[in-house]
Amino acid sequence: MTGQPRPIRVILDASAIRDFTHGSVHVGETLAEVADDSGAAGLPILCLAQARWAITDTDRLDLLVNHHATTLLAPDPEDWQALAATYDIVGRLDAAAAVLAAIDHDCDVLTAQPGLYGGLAGGGPVIPI
Repeated sequence: MTGQPRPIRVILDASAIRDFTHGSVHVGETLAEVADDSGAAGLPILCLAQARWAITDTDRLDLLVNHHATTLLAPDPEDWQALAATYDIVGRLDAAAAVLAAIDHDCDVLTAQPGLYGGLAGGGPVIPI
């Protein structure tokens, strides 16, 4: 698979990123399953920035960011209106970025805060931890 990007199978929001750095078995298992399937977990940079303030173990954060089965994701500048509309629903810019990334990649958001996405249709594309 060298030279080809791994397909994004799941998006980690700020709470999932934080939980990974705290040793969450659920996030670790999900990442292992995604890697075994030759996929990747998407890490929206806005979620990384939001999670960073709650993380004391930056070594584990670096491990996650540099993991072979993770991909950093930036919002598409052309999606600014969708980002603003989603922010209006979920109340946090990082969560809005996670939802849009999940929609773009046709996957779900792994989260420890499923209620954050409760205002979205059907509770949003989430997998609760």
